[in-house]
Amino acid sequence: MWIALGVVAALIIGVVLWWKFRDPLRGEDFYKFHVERTWAWELVLTEEQEQAFMTGLDAYNEENTVFLHREAGALRVYDPSMMVSLFLLTEQFAALGPGALGDPAGAVRHLIDRAAQAETGGVLHLDDDWMSEPVDGMDKYDFTGAMMSATHAQGVDGGVGGYGDEDGGYGMLTVLTEEPQHVRRMYDDAHSHSSAGEIRNRLDVYKAVIQEPEPEFVAGLERADGERSRFTNTLMYDYGRILAGYRMMRPQMSYAQPSDVMSAVMARMLAENHPGITWTRPPSPEQHQRALDLISTRG
Repeated sequence: MWIALGVVAALIIGVVLWWKFRDPLRGEDFYKFHVERTWAWELVLTEEQEQAFMTGLDAYNEENTVFLHREAGALRVYDPSMMVSLFLLTEQFAALGPGALGDPAGAVRHLIDRAAQAETGGVLHLDDDWMSEPVDGMDKYDFTGAMMSATHAQGVDGGVGGYGDEDGGYGMLTVLTEEPQHVRRMYDDAHSHSSAGEIRNRLDVYKAVIQEPEPEFVAGLERADGERSRFTNTLMYDYGRILAGYRMMRPQMSYAQPSDVMSAVMARMLAENHPGITWTRPPSPEQHQRALDLISTRG
């Protein structure tokens, strides 16, 4: 009984998250580059600068599709295929001064073209054809599933976000070393506006799932997430180079699970600062160690 209620409670949480991320601007505007003033990378810019930056991204998107991972602080560029830190881009955009405000489309194009020239900190070049055939019986979808396991060790706190894209060949791990008390209070305040009552039976579950979350609850979560983003950092990694390391290390770990081999490969890449892995902003020693703990606890 308790197991069943635990499962349905998880379903309720999933529905709330779906509501939160489904379409905050209700329709066609969702895919435009709107100014939120929510995430830490946005606050690098003034409101006027951010409006110009988003105008430039929108113009670039018309010719070469991009996607904003807003909470992680990363920009997916499809052609050329790469990931670029939004902290890096906003800092560079601000450094361009009045010229960027006068020609935001040209400024953004210049910055993305610069990122395409060299894989520096905050820039990760990708290979869309990173897996040409299955490896150890894994296709790219299986590989992505194993990577999620390899980067979220059980018993280690601090992994507050993860994402894998099997087609683009990249993943992300967002870490938080310690959640400030004022952020915890913001989450507590948001949950105080939730209309979900006690889950006592299946009927309570149905009621909780079908009702829309309270607007104050959703808005409170968004404010808390935005504030927490000031204290998080995101590791971006390239599947193609992890796969190359996997093939080299597999003979030494012939009896290990695929996720354990990936864990060993990634831990070495992170510890030794190998190409194929980077952060959205320079990590603190504590953030670097927390990511290493989340990845390398398997040995």
